[in-house]
Order: sequence, then structure tokens, then C-alpha cells
Amino acid sequence: MKTVIALGSNFNQTENISKAQALLKQYFKDVRFTEAQWTEPIGIESDNFLNCIGIFETTRTLTQVQQCLKEIEMSMGDSHENHQQGKVLIDIDLAQYGGKVVKEIIWL
Repeated sequence: MKTVIALGSNFNQTENISKAQALLKQYFKDVRFTEAQWTEPIGIESDNFLNCIGIFETTRTLTQVQQCLKEIEMSMGDSHENHQQGKVLIDIDLAQYGGKVVKEIIWL
């Protein structure tokens, strides 16, 4: 199943995006990433975000992919409390799974 994800961070951005990419490669061997780009924060007051897109094929179910992404976020120390304070260590959103748009990516 062709899968598209979006990564974003507004804290230690370069380090956190790189770490998330390395962890994602452990779960999804063929994942490829776009070049990261800086974007203005949308809906929160914070430093700029560093974002990129990842694309890969998987045989995992939608639920399994979502669980993997959540595990990576949690392993990197991301939390709801941090987000409430405007601090996004890493955010990994599932944008597309097969032909289904799961979440619109507002910074694209």
C-alpha cells in the first residue's frame, strides 16, 4: 500500500527530523524523504517548523501504520502536554494510505 506521511518539528528541528527519519527507516525499509523545508507556524505561536514528506510501500494495515507513527513520536518524547505549550518535538501525520486521504497537510 502506497503511504505518505508528513513530519514536522519546531524544537531542535534538524536533529529531531533526522532522528525521526532514522527511526522510520527501521520500520519501513524503503521510505524516501523529500528535502526538508522551513515553514511558518500555523495556529500556534512558536519557532518555525522544519517539515518533510515521507513516501513508502507497506503491507501493514492502516491501524498498524498509525500505531508505528505514534510509537516513534512517543519514543522521541513528544507529548500532548508539549503541544499545548507550543513545543512540537516531532509530529508524524499519516497523510495518505493507498487511495485514501487520511489527513490534509496544511503546510503544503
